[in-house]
Amino acid sequence: MGKKILVLGGYGTCGRRISRSLATMPSVECVIGGHHPHKAGQSAAGEISAITVNINDPASLRRAFDGVFAVVNTVGPFQERDYMVAETCAGMGIHYVDLADARTYVEGISRLQRRASNKNCLIVCGASAVPAVSSALVDTVVSEFDRISEIHTCISPGNKNPYGMATVRALLSYTGSPLRIKENGRWRYGYGWSESQVVSFPKPVGRRRVYLCDAPDLDLFPTRYGAQTVTYRAGTELKLFNYGLAVLGRSRRSGLIKNLPGWAKGLNAASHLFRGFGSSLGGMQIRVQGRKNGDELAHTLCLIVRDDNGPAIACSPAVALIRKWVEHGVPESGAMPCVGLLTWNEIKAEMVDYNITLVRV
Repeated sequence: MGKKILVLGGYGTCGRRISRSLATMPSVECVIGGHHPHKAGQSAAGEISAITVNINDPASLRRAFDGVFAVVNTVGPFQERDYMVAETCAGMGIHYVDLADARTYVEGISRLQRRASNKNCLIVCGASAVPAVSSALVDTVVSEFDRISEIHTCISPGNKNPYGMATVRALLSYTGSPLRIKENGRWRYGYGWSESQVVSFPKPVGRRRVYLCDAPDLDLFPTRYGAQTVTYRAGTELKLFNYGLAVLGRSRRSGLIKNLPGWAKGLNAASHLFRGFGSSLGGMQIRVQGRKNGDELAHTLCLIVRDDNGPAIACSPAVALIRKWVEHGVPESGAMPCVGLLTWNEIKAEMVDYNITLVRV
């Protein structure tokens, strides 16, 4: 029997993909945990067991974590979560990884540093598209610069790519809210889903409009790379959704809407009425600017997504990290964001079964 890996929320959009990937590893016993374990069903890779666990109940968590090597937490939105799951893992000496892309949440994981170190376990936050994939892509070109001055990240999924309620709530959590951005070496404030730009992705994705969004990269990249300007933008494929979110953001800023995340259920249901429009084509782009030998230099890296494989970008870092821990051991202890823990090649290896390609412009 392999090392037991518990995937919390393993029947959700990302949890299902992660569970099926882990179940193919000979040295892993994958278990799904959640309020409704009967939803787990059968994995394409074989039988995956399931248990009932309440992530808001410390006693339930401790029972579920007994005998577990590592926990993968996919239960978002992390903008609305506390650290109970990660704290329980740290207290029991169990390795932990989550898919958080919430800026404050990822930054705050360091509060568990001492507890995790004392129990000799590793608590990793943000094994998702940001900051794990974005930082791994920047790392592939960092040696080509003497100095990095700007890093710009944008993501635009295809309208037909799967997403769930947690994604909608996470998006609404910062739409219209102030967010801090470093620009030309100074911090300033912008607003979520404002200051739009049109970005050109390689074919077949093409031009997409993207808007300011909050992400851990905005804090991590100025420190890690010395970048004086860091931005993160996202946009939907359909203009209707982009403009609608922009209007909601302005309404929130003006005080007309007090609780925008509370609209998530209705907006999620409405968005599914438009699933027949658009495509499954999406992209993630990282543009790095700086200097080399006194000359201005820029590199642009694009992940092009076909079919309905957009969520695989967010899922692959967690799978890669578990594979690395199981096959090679956990090299350190503590609590940290998922930055510098994985190379791009290690993440890319978990995308080989999906129609995702890297294009360097």
